[in-house]
Amino acid sequence: MEIIVAVSICIIIFIIQQKIYRRYWNEGLDVDIFFDRPFVRTGETACITEVISNAKRLPLTAFHVKFKTSRTFIFSDTENSNITDYYHRNDVFSVQAYQKITRRLTFRTSKRGYYGISGVNIVAMDFFMSKRFAAVKENDSYFYVFPSRRYVEELSAIFSTVYGELPVRYGTVEDPYMFGGIREYTTSDSMRRINWKSSAKTGELMVNIYHYSSEQKIKILINYETNNMIKPEYLNEMCIEMAGSTAEYFIDRKLPVSVSANAPDCITGEIEETDYGATSEHMVFIDKYLARLGNNEGLDSFFQILDKEISNMDKSITYIIFSPYYKDDLLLKLDYLAENGISVHMITPYFDISGFENVRSYIHGMEVAFNET
Repeated sequence: MEIIVAVSICIIIFIIQQKIYRRYWNEGLDVDIFFDRPFVRTGETACITEVISNAKRLPLTAFHVKFKTSRTFIFSDTENSNITDYYHRNDVFSVQAYQKITRRLTFRTSKRGYYGISGVNIVAMDFFMSKRFAAVKENDSYFYVFPSRRYVEELSAIFSTVYGELPVRYGTVEDPYMFGGIREYTTSDSMRRINWKSSAKTGELMVNIYHYSSEQKIKILINYETNNMIKPEYLNEMCIEMAGSTAEYFIDRKLPVSVSANAPDCITGEIEETDYGATSEHMVFIDKYLARLGNNEGLDSFFQILDKEISNMDKSITYIIFSPYYKDDLLLKLDYLAENGISVHMITPYFDISGFENVRSYIHGMEVAFNET
């Protein structure tokens, strides 16, 4: 009789605890997974933080947190993980009543891009591990991996050449928004520069002085199209890295820089370009732009970019073009810019096994050792 009573009590407890867990397991439960910082550069380490908060009396003795992120992340702790098209993580916790648990997962980045963790699957077991309860928690954490910097001897020489040309080529102009003071009027001054208020006070004609500002700008164009099918992704990534390095070089020297590429933004799906800017914040914006570049949209899309620049024909712009492709259909467009007084420099990376023929003075070939890629 005692055994029957004991068994009956156990069954009742078992059924009651299942009902309690079914109703309350997800109450007061919060799961947040986020990257520890908004961006790093390729090759640097970062951290994913998991925070589980259980704000109720009911413990979760076996609690699973499952999420996926990029397979390009190289984690130091590979336990409870599986790699397919994504890196899949299944972490197990024992969460007591009113407990908060924080766990950090360190990883190294290996490829530029824009990555996120948009959803988290959570699974809990009842006290006797007999029943599973599952739910999906919304998560909104995103993270940039900026392209590496690539400074090579050939690129540094081009920087020096372009930077040395700029003062000779363009000079400076007065900026009407940069007030520099007041001086006496001379016969060579325009009447529009007279400061009538100051003239009335002094009894002499006085004119405004303005500081000079540079009108020169740098536009970086990236062409994803290549001359051959041998490891085109490597040459494209090399162009992106050199483009970022070039932008940084000229922005450090306070020259406005804009970047455009024939690749869609992975967020909008559209081919976009950056505005001109010369601040450190603008450099971060350019790095984000480069990180989000997707797949090659083809040579025609790059021609559309060039046609827009040709129709603009702005002599204050120096073009620096990164393109593994250098066939005549492209060069004829660049010839037109150069023949009309526009400064053009094209950097063309190529594999040593393919060879390179420099057919224009504005082309700078950059040899890449195939066996080192």
